[in-house]
Amino acid sequence: MPPRPESPRPASYLLIGPPDLLHDLMLDFEAVGWRVTAMRWQAVVTASSEDAAAPAPDWPAEVTLAGVSHEDHEEACRAFFLPP
Repeated sequence: MPPRPESPRPASYLLIGPPDLLHDLMLDFEAVGWRVTAMRWQAVVTASSEDAAAPAPDWPAEVTLAGVSHEDHEEACRAFFLPP
């Protein structure tokens, strides 16, 4: 039997935007089971494992997508929030 294909890893979206808007996004995404961490003008939004293959969300015009990571949520937060 061939090996089972590995499940896609959930994407973590690295966002920059106004804190009040990131807070609103945090509430919306937490309501559907995604993980969100926001600090000042930055946020990491990580898809749930059930939504790992879902297309990327459409972000509001005031939010900049700074990158996409496939690390787990905590690692994506460390890499994005902490200076090198």
